[in-house]
Amino acid sequence: MKAFSLFLLFCIGAVLSGCGQQRDSNTLVIYAAGPRSLAEWLCANFEKETGRKTKLYSATTGEVMAKLMAEQYHPQADVAILASPTAAEVLKQQKMLLPQPSGLLSRPEWSDKDGYYIGTAASALGIAMRRDQYDPALEWADIFSGKFKGKLLMPSPQQSGTSGEFIVAFSEKMGDQFWNGLIDAKKHGLQVSGPNSQALNGLVLHAQDAVLASADYLVFKQIEKGEPLVMHFPASGCPVIPRPIAILKGTVNRAAADAFVKFCFSSEAQKRMAEEHLIPAGPQIPLSSIRQQAEPITAMPYDVAAAVRDQPAALMRFKYEVEKKVQ
Repeated sequence: MKAFSLFLLFCIGAVLSGCGQQRDSNTLVIYAAGPRSLAEWLCANFEKETGRKTKLYSATTGEVMAKLMAEQYHPQADVAILASPTAAEVLKQQKMLLPQPSGLLSRPEWSDKDGYYIGTAASALGIAMRRDQYDPALEWADIFSGKFKGKLLMPSPQQSGTSGEFIVAFSEKMGDQFWNGLIDAKKHGLQVSGPNSQALNGLVLHAQDAVLASADYLVFKQIEKGEPLVMHFPASGCPVIPRPIAILKGTVNRAAADAFVKFCFSSEAQKRMAEEHLIPAGPQIPLSSIRQQAEPITAMPYDVAAAVRDQPAALMRFKYEVEKKVQ
């Protein structure tokens, strides 16, 4: 019995420490935030081009981050693609990343100045609206003051990474004016519920008339299907959220990881990102036809370091002052 107990403890310790878990150095492990169709395309076409095997875990940025943190002392991933620069900055600060290969062409404002992560593409966060509610002059102040009379929903920042980026960006720009506006919007009927995709389903099913903090590429996909929606970008500015790629420090496939990152910036891969209605990193890559027909975007300044510092407090404040507050 004693020997069995010692063996059991040894097995538990092995699992916790990662001992005995052999990683396949011939398989590149990719953790990627959605859209899943894009991540699957990148893996399949990288395999086709290089002959290297890949293994994909596709989930939300929050789920990818939780998995990476849980595996911090016995890492399994080689590369991570995230829908949040704040998440990438957290990994950098935790010293979980390796520098990127040189020569990648992206937009400087989408990338880490120290070279640990780099934006492959981006989406803007605005207001998804039913076409019959569309007003091109609608501003954030109109939303916060209750001038918009339709049914209004915002994805919960506890469940939606883009919604979390939205509140941090506005909190940094407007401070208490933003928070007071959100509280007023809640008094005028703003509902807070679910992740971004679920919120858009409510719009498609006529349960809502507009959704705040919507990731534009998801709305453009619905428009592509024929849904009578409009993606509205208030002229005063919207957060533009890059999708960074990073190489994990625990990779056992550094050469393959470098090759995969470089592949994501190839003309072929960048065109595929544009087809998903994302803003590609390569300025020479044409936008999708639906995005070309959409309103122009005024990018709101976004300080990633400040976002990392302030996001926990902002999420907590939203939860108790807006989401759970009983009017």
